Amino acid sequence: MSGVAQHLDEAVISKLHRRSAWAAGLGIFLDGYDISVIAIALILLKPQWHLDSLQTGLLGGAALVGAFIGSLLGGPLADRFGRKAIYLLDMATFLVAALGCGFAWNLASLAVLRFVLGLGIGADYPLSATYLIEFLPRMRRGRISVWVFALWMGGAAVSSLVGLMLLPLGEHAWRFMLASGAIPALGILWLRKNLPESPRWYLRRGRIREAVAVLAQLVPTLGEAERRALVEAEQRHQQTPLAGWLSLFSSMYITRTLFITLPWFLFDIMGYGFGIYAPLLLLDLGLHGNVQSIIGNTLLDIVAVIGTALLALSIERVGRLRAQIWGFAGSVAGLLLVWAFALHGPPPLAILVAGLLLWQLAISYGPANTCWIFPVELYPTELRASAHGLATAVSRVGALLTVFLLPALQERIGVAWLMLVFAGTGLAGAMISIWWGRETAQQPLLQEHQSA
Repeated sequence: MSGVAQHLDEAVISKLHRRSAWAAGLGIFLDGYDISVIAIALILLKPQWHLDSLQTGLLGGAALVGAFIGSLLGGPLADRFGRKAIYLLDMATFLVAALGCGFAWNLASLAVLRFVLGLGIGADYPLSATYLIEFLPRMRRGRISVWVFALWMGGAAVSSLVGLMLLPLGEHAWRFMLASGAIPALGILWLRKNLPESPRWYLRRGRIREAVAVLAQLVPTLGEAERRALVEAEQRHQQTPLAGWLSLFSSMYITRTLFITLPWFLFDIMGYGFGIYAPLLLLDLGLHGNVQSIIGNTLLDIVAVIGTALLALSIERVGRLRAQIWGFAGSVAGLLLVWAFALHGPPPLAILVAGLLLWQLAISYGPANTCWIFPVELYPTELRASAHGLATAVSRVGALLTVFLLPALQERIGVAWLMLVFAGTGLAGAMISIWWGRETAQQPLLQEHQSA
């Protein structure tokens, strides 16, 4: 009789799989929504509150500071106490903070509320990835994960459209923009409340009957006799001791840990630079007026969805690692094109469109998605959420650097040379992926530390 983990790896997609995928994906949707909506809100807030570059960076980065802390805490808590409780708590935190942002009365209050909102986002990242991966069968894991993560760009695109619709409300439209994230958050809480705990977490904690009960929901054809046999077989299995968080830095895992953290760190330098400041960057690159810059930002979001769709259709054949390397390399080519033509003023519109769309298409085909998948596929159950939390936290350091420093750096070196900085960042990501990368496509998930 095969074990619970093997049944999970070989299961046919069921209604519970689909609910789990939506519960994870809509959490990712909210992150994309929030990042882009603050970018549009800053267009109104910057002149209204007379924000300098430091204050703009503070508002742009407050949620990222919260996400850094939330991801460091959320992952280990989920590994220790289970996935579901933290899964609900982080979304409730987001909901309350998003509503509060709509009532902020000054820079400090908005920054604090954005920080609290970031705590919820940060904790949800490792939880969404871990919860989803631990339910999915191995032959469909990559494709479904990419479709789910595509909802990040879906959230970004929707927020741009919402921003355009709310813009006519006047100087206080930003309040409605920032508070609007509470609406999907409420729906996500409702969707998640009846989901079961991860069966892999139950199994690793020795709660075998509960693991088998969840498995029965995922595999309805599993009969009572088969379930009893699974329980008896798992009870005879001698489990190894649980590995602690510091194991991520042991000789067994250190190369993997460098691989899941550094490319994601480098991607976020580029990704969040454009994600938060794209409307402002597009204005400096030659677009005219707020409406044009927001439309340009929306176009980039749409192309990102296309890149993600292409990855979803090919990831099981191409593999995660090759897609990540190709994505970094393509993004470098697009950014170098913009840089070369922007050295002596705004580049021709055709060059700007071609370069930035190539950048967005490539980065979305590769690291924008693969960096999210690798941490949960390279580690055993007791380290999975912690590994993803660490990778998320390190990535947020990259995001924080670009959010806080980009306005000042752009003032000092100009937007053209900023494109070259981003291109160099992408090149470093490609090289690290080549040196330390490991392919995980269609491989069974590691259940125990001993199996790593």
